[in-house]
Amino acid sequence: TDFLEDPEIDIVYVSNLNPAHKQMVLDCLQAGKPVLCEKPFALNAREAQEMIDAARKEDLFLMEAMWSRFLPVTKTVRQWLKEGRIGQVKYVRADHGFLFEDHTTRQFDKKAGGGAMMDLGVYAVSFAVMVLGYEPVEIKALAALGETQVDEQSVIALRYPENEIAVLSCTLLAETPQEAWIVGDEGMIRLKKAFMDADTVTLEVESKRTEDPTIVEAVTITIDGPGYRYEAEEAMRCLKEGKKESNILPLKETLGIMKIMDEVRRQWGLVY
Repeated sequence: TDFLEDPEIDIVYVSNLNPAHKQMVLDCLQAGKPVLCEKPFALNAREAQEMIDAARKEDLFLMEAMWSRFLPVTKTVRQWLKEGRIGQVKYVRADHGFLFEDHTTRQFDKKAGGGAMMDLGVYAVSFAVMVLGYEPVEIKALAALGETQVDEQSVIALRYPENEIAVLSCTLLAETPQEAWIVGDEGMIRLKKAFMDADTVTLEVESKRTEDPTIVEAVTITIDGPGYRYEAEEAMRCLKEGKKESNILPLKETLGIMKIMDEVRRQWGLVY
């Protein structure tokens, strides 16, 4: 804890095991240090709320380190959505899966806050929330719990107020396409493998103004250096501007993601 007293440290990046996030963040905030906290932000929404309340009480910056939200390609996706390039969004699909052959790792350890959703599915949930918001009106979830009683693979369906649907899947048992689509009534945005660290995004727009029924725009934006640099740059920008949270990933959105994940696990009978 000596580093918490070091005046040379401007901000702390918390990246230890999931169950330790809350206490580490609270300790940092109490010591007057702003925090960038690795995803998943906490074990549950109650912990997340406690962390957010502490940041507001201490009047300090706090942000979830969901690195995919800050990539240049994600900025392009948000711009296309803002411009209405695919019309009204109707459907979102996101998938994330890796083959973990060793089942003794933290991903399979319930005490370590393991499970496919906490490690991989959180990217898909965050993607859907970025596009459709953090307040779905209906959540349905199905999981396969393994021998260690964590979710080894799962599928989540979210329905939103205008009947938009998001279908999200994750697995620890196989390598999957790891794609994400945002489908509107006039076209589609597609992020190919792996959507959470993509450097290329494709826009397919049905055009009524040309003989060609589809205009395809593929934008490649090379990730300059480690992908994590962009979340660090956003945290630096916020600190320099005196902001207490990022408008790219505000704390209410992080809390909303945790609430969705709580409800999903409740349906599975898995409580953290």
